Amino acid sequence: MPRKNLIRCNNLPYHVTSRANNKEWFALPLEQVWDISQQCLKEANQKHTVEIIAFVLMNNHYHLLLRTPNANLDLFMYEFNKRLALQLKSTSAHMNHVLGGRYKWCLIHSQNYFLNCYRYIYQNPLRAGIVSHCETYPFSTLNTLVFGKNFGVPIHDALGFKDPFMLSWINASIDEEEINFVKKGLARSEFKEL
Repeated sequence: MPRKNLIRCNNLPYHVTSRANNKEWFALPLEQVWDISQQCLKEANQKHTVEIIAFVLMNNHYHLLLRTPNANLDLFMYEFNKRLALQLKSTSAHMNHVLGGRYKWCLIHSQNYFLNCYRYIYQNPLRAGIVSHCETYPFSTLNTLVFGKNFGVPIHDALGFKDPFMLSWINASIDEEEINFVKKGLARSEFKEL
């Protein structure tokens, strides 16, 4: 299947995800992968500046919500995934590919879809049954923001979902139909009317 052509944009957000090879869990403890991810995000951002809105690391993949004021998603993602794969490989003495291929991206066109995507990615650990509240998942920028932790890279989350009302919105159950809608939207190049 041919690679889809990147839609370069400097004012709309992208949702990006990448998965470990063969959907296997990362070969290191998640705490270590989290630290390595932060360092790699920082180094990639120093080389190709982006605005990171949200980042969630799971056992075998990550979700990243970001804006690219310099329309440089491809350059940033190449740098980040390259650094991440090399660091994970050298630290774990893993022999094969660490990531299962190229990252997947989706350009988000509306505030409504952005909010759907925002909640969807922060709810990943909740849907997986790992935590009972999204903000308690330690490998998420939501946890970083709510509990005032250092992330190492500026987080450009202008939504300010730290108060009890907004946290209850993030944690509110999403019905299966809405989850499927978001999944279908994010599987396309652009998240807009389906």
